[in-house]
Amino acid sequence: MNRIKRFTLVVLALGSAAVFAAKDSSFKIQNSVRVGYDDNVYQSGDNEQDTAFISDIANISGTLTFSDRSEMELYWQPEFRYRFDADPKMITYQDLYARLSHAVSQRTFLEISDRFRYQEKDGRSDLGQTYDQNFFENDLMGALDFTLNAQSQIKVGGGYEFRTWEDDAYGEWDPTIARSGNDYDQLKANGSFVRELNKGTTYGLVGVNYLDHEYDGARGGFNSTTLYGGVDQIFSPNLSGTAQLGYSFSSVDSSDGKVSNSEDTSSPFLQAGLDYKAAERTSINGSLGYSLSQSQNSIYNASDAFDVALGVRHDLTGKITLSSTLSYVFSLYDSAYSAWGLEDAEEDYIRFNVRGSYQINRNNFVDVGYEFSYRDSDSDFLQEYTRNRFDIGWRLRL
Repeated sequence: MNRIKRFTLVVLALGSAAVFAAKDSSFKIQNSVRVGYDDNVYQSGDNEQDTAFISDIANISGTLTFSDRSEMELYWQPEFRYRFDADPKMITYQDLYARLSHAVSQRTFLEISDRFRYQEKDGRSDLGQTYDQNFFENDLMGALDFTLNAQSQIKVGGGYEFRTWEDDAYGEWDPTIARSGNDYDQLKANGSFVRELNKGTTYGLVGVNYLDHEYDGARGGFNSTTLYGGVDQIFSPNLSGTAQLGYSFSSVDSSDGKVSNSEDTSSPFLQAGLDYKAAERTSINGSLGYSLSQSQNSIYNASDAFDVALGVRHDLTGKITLSSTLSYVFSLYDSAYSAWGLEDAEEDYIRFNVRGSYQINRNNFVDVGYEFSYRDSDSDFLQEYTRNRFDIGWRLRL
């Protein structure tokens, strides 16, 4: 926890220094106050606790310009939420992001980004404790883009991510406590070659991604090296898509503190996406993927995951906007992925949300939202539940 406090102080100090050092800056500020109802606040099948809540969400975003070559984007979103019938009643969440872009030369571009979050657990947890499962997470990334000529680019990057759970018994490794060791460190690296195949419309790419994910203590983790090829295509001014297909050479390590196991999990890799502007006021986007992924529970160290998502946005009038997303994730857990020697398991996870916004005037909006979550599993150790959440609120934009 001391590492988190030191890091937070460093981030605040660097952010303050950057603001004073900038030659020019512009910021946008929003604040939303919401009241709502959650019928399963702990995302549990056995302990379904409903509660009303009030939240205040601030959003500050801006750009700092240091020179003709350098600028920084900043984003900060704190949330203060009071839950009338949950424990703890008062929770504060944080989401802080910064990205520095610098033109080293006419052909070389540097980008460094960092995102710090304090958030609640994902909806795909396990049957461990349902209280106080919030985490600190930081994701530091760096990238260099080299322009070889008018048609070709080389991109390289790397990063380090860590997650620390607020509940030490859940986060730190203890072989005598089941479902412990959920803190993790993750190293990432990537490289790609991009070539313009058809001027302004078609771009081909080949690349490699490396990931090393290690949980706390002797629990284990997984690593993968993915080789892939892909294409980015602009079909028309209203339709664009991207696709990547490859193969991941990967392995999952697991241990209960006494017996260790390593399993070869090499498999195909797929990512694809589509953006379509169906009409002047309507946009649609979709994505699908298949890969070895980080597990979102404390039972298994990884999962073979297939995911698909669809999003729609429509402006009914100049003042009324509707948006909706639907996502589905199918996860397959091999017994060799389990740190506790459990059997194979399957999981279905569905999330649907819809939001509407009415603009009263230039600065004031009324927002209303609904979110549905559903999780089903054939394992006795993974949560099965449904969750409904409603909210209505007032948003001020400055």
